[in-house]
Amino acid sequence: MAKIGEIKNYQAEFEALQRQYKNSKSWTKKPEYLEFYKKIAKAADNRLRALEDLAQKKGYKEVTQWAYAKAQRDIRGMFGENATRFNRKISPDTNLNTVYKDINRVLEFLNAPTSTKSQIDEIFQKRANTIREKYDVDMTWSKTATVFDTVLWKKTGARKASATALKAIGVIQKNKKQIKRALQEHQPISIIIPEEKDPVTGKMTKNINLENTVNNMLRYYKKDVKSLLQRK
Repeated sequence: MAKIGEIKNYQAEFEALQRQYKNSKSWTKKPEYLEFYKKIAKAADNRLRALEDLAQKKGYKEVTQWAYAKAQRDIRGMFGENATRFNRKISPDTNLNTVYKDINRVLEFLNAPTSTKSQIDEIFQKRANTIREKYDVDMTWSKTATVFDTVLWKKTGARKASATALKAIGVIQKNKKQIKRALQEHQPISIIIPEEKDPVTGKMTKNINLENTVNNMLRYYKKDVKSLLQRK
């Protein structure tokens, strides 16, 4: 697997380079800027390869949808539709303003939180914490990415209110054994959501919308529910 390596502050290095040559005729220093581009392009390509390797691991399929995807669009804009890497030769005749723009495209990728595994993990962890706190869905950070990639979520998350769909998935996960057994035996199944005390009125109420969402998933999306419950 490709290694991301030490995360360096290339932005500060670029700004120092600009200060160093501030009073020089800029066109005379183009070779230094081209050399800097080559340096950061190599670092960026290492991260691209690392993200491609990471995307093959369980729970990380969507890591190429963020900074990686934006980088690929920039690369195609710079070098053509078949290009996939930043580290390509830039003509010495290229306008210096264009070189600046190309450097900033690479720096944008290197500065993006989703260009490194450690920060991606942190994002997933925060998302998992939010889901647990808001929707009472017990989900580890590594499951967070896979749930949003499930067919069940893609079919129901947009059609139902996201919060209700997430809570429904949580209910299904909590009743995993019962639901899996019913699906294996091709038996009908429905889940009854118990009444809860309303924190405002103090009355016992039932979340009919949630119960209907759960049972609609079990009735109309059996195959997708089964796929969800097979994920670890």
